[in-house]
Amino acid sequence: MELATRLQRFLAALADGVILTVPYLAGSLEALPEPLRLLGVLASLALLIVQVVMVTKRGQTLGKKILGIRIVLKDTQENGGFVVNVLKRGFLNGLLSLIPGYFLVDSLFIFRGDRRCLHDMIAGTVVIQAEPAVV
Repeated sequence: MELATRLQRFLAALADGVILTVPYLAGSLEALPEPLRLLGVLASLALLIVQVVMVTKRGQTLGKKILGIRIVLKDTQENGGFVVNVLKRGFLNGLLSLIPGYFLVDSLFIFRGDRRCLHDMIAGTVVIQAEPAVV
């Protein structure tokens, strides 16, 4: 098991942010015609569903797939599925991010030797190398 690099994890998170933000912005810009805004909203919802399905079934978001990394359980190297990958790593971590400073502390944990952020420790996961996407 080879751990994902810090750069891979950062770029995957950045890619996921861009992928989800672009249609969201299109859906919320009042300067755009209503049909385009509706398309942006629908695209945002579709991408969110795709991300949840992918991370549940494969331990990968679109960004992680592009960068060739995936989430696995630390102890078994198996996919954690919906409860671990979506609820613990995503939803619970999102709630904790409402605490001032949590996001920064969570992110800085990546500099530990095992490259695990707080959300990885909470969920019992690690991010490892996988097959990169063929683009």
